[in-house]
Amino acid sequence: MLRDPEQIQRIVEDGRDLPTLSVVVTRVSEMVRDPRVSAAAVGRVISEDQALTAKVLKLVNSSFYGFPQRVNSVTRAIVILGFNRVRNLTLTASVLGALPARHGAFSVASFWAHSVATAIASDSLAKILRLPAEAEDAFVSGLLHDIGKLMTIHFFKEEFEAVMKTVVEKNCLVVEAEQETIGTTHAHIGGWLSQRWNFPESIAASVRMHHQPDLSHQHRRLVMIVHVADILARALGLGSGGDMRIPVVDEASWRELGLTREVLDQCMKEMLDRVEQTEEFIEMVTQ
Repeated sequence: MLRDPEQIQRIVEDGRDLPTLSVVVTRVSEMVRDPRVSAAAVGRVISEDQALTAKVLKLVNSSFYGFPQRVNSVTRAIVILGFNRVRNLTLTASVLGALPARHGAFSVASFWAHSVATAIASDSLAKILRLPAEAEDAFVSGLLHDIGKLMTIHFFKEEFEAVMKTVVEKNCLVVEAEQETIGTTHAHIGGWLSQRWNFPESIAASVRMHHQPDLSHQHRRLVMIVHVADILARALGLGSGGDMRIPVVDEASWRELGLTREVLDQCMKEMLDRVEQTEEFIEMVTQ
């Protein structure tokens, strides 16, 4: 069952059978890097894809943002949230529409519950730690950190089933079973997918390195935030990424982020306070 990691990388990066993202995502990512671009111009580009526009507005008007008045246009959302957050919303909406909705015994609903909880924890941690640069991408990085698992289902169904069998038999982490069974991990697969889909590098780094934050170089603090958030979501039992284990927080992450028990307690309280929002978001992404 063990495969050559380079072969797996070629299959993912080749992408002939890979779901495609809206071309709008790439165009928006390019536009927001231009300081001369206007909100109206970006709004017009997103609005070219009606299905994507509907999903973006649905996310904007969810309880996650809690605006007192309904936001009826993408341009208005850009004015309120800023270019990068709307870019992230556009990326999120497109990715959610492209990923597999279900797979046999693996609970995709539970997977998304864990992913959304990790997103909330990432967002909360970045704000509690007062890291505004990381806060921009924290939510979407946490939400998409495990997309490599869904791509493993998509490309390597038999191998994925073998991974899950190993998880049950050895009561180990999915990432450990993957390394033993297929020779690489969902983090690497997600990283290759992130490159294929032209994710912003900050988000791609979080997908690729969230299990090895001490080895990360680019966007190191954001990677560490997602690493810790993933563990907090596991500790609170919010959803499941496929195993029942709770890893230890990486020492470098603890030290470099300046974590304390009080910070973690505050973050977990916010996560529990937002459980209803989690349920709302899961309904949106699984419909």
